[in-house]
Amino acid sequence: MHKVTDSQVDFILNDIEERGVKTEDVRYNILDHVCCIIENEMDSDMNFKEFYRKTIARFYQKELGEIEEETQVLLKFKNFHAMKRTLKISGVISIILFISGIIFKTLHLPGAAVMILLGLVFFSLVFIPLNIVLKFQDDKEKSNRLIMTLGLLTASVASIGVLFKIMHWPMANILMFSSLLVFMVVFIPIYFIIKYKNPETKFNAIINTTFMLAAAGMMFALVRLRGPHPPQDNHQQQEQVESTNETTSTSDKNLRWEA
Repeated sequence: MHKVTDSQVDFILNDIEERGVKTEDVRYNILDHVCCIIENEMDSDMNFKEFYRKTIARFYQKELGEIEEETQVLLKFKNFHAMKRTLKISGVISIILFISGIIFKTLHLPGAAVMILLGLVFFSLVFIPLNIVLKFQDDKEKSNRLIMTLGLLTASVASIGVLFKIMHWPMANILMFSSLLVFMVVFIPIYFIIKYKNPETKFNAIINTTFMLAAAGMMFALVRLRGPHPPQDNHQQQEQVESTNETTSTSDKNLRWEA
């Protein structure tokens, strides 16, 4: 039974890294397995490096870097699956909160504003960003990535603008107006050009672009571009009060005179 020395351990670890295994946990797991095989199967009269090359060859078909690639695929799949699960949960929560908030608002029940607020938060800050990340991983076509990313970002800004509008926070109109402007001037032309070039999506590009332009135009008509009238200062308010008092006094005098 052979006892693996420290220098041999360093040699094995360096060789595993040079063969393409970069993940630390994977390297040390392979090291443990190799050392166990050497200590149990290698005789004292055998050459260490030759026996090591035969031993390490058991762990791959073409090259040791295959283990690293398989590990990264598994990690990516695990993260991808977790993000998809989170995406589904956040989408369901957003829909439930939206519908419940609308029902409560229709029935004039308390808690409607809170439900709609939370629904917008989940939709704009969780659901849409996860959608962008998953589309980048799932779709390799650059044009589709560009369309989806731009569209989802525009929708996220628009939903945040609606959230600001509901909460009566400043910048709500600016967020809604800018998102609609980007949607009409940037997203729709890019979508039309990319989809129209493809013969398979040419007809759908025309129909979808028409619908999007009509919807954006109607939403644009609802956005209030001018802010509220600025409040009058104290001097103007005092002049208005005095003018009203004078008018009232004159009316009273006329009524008494007629009487």
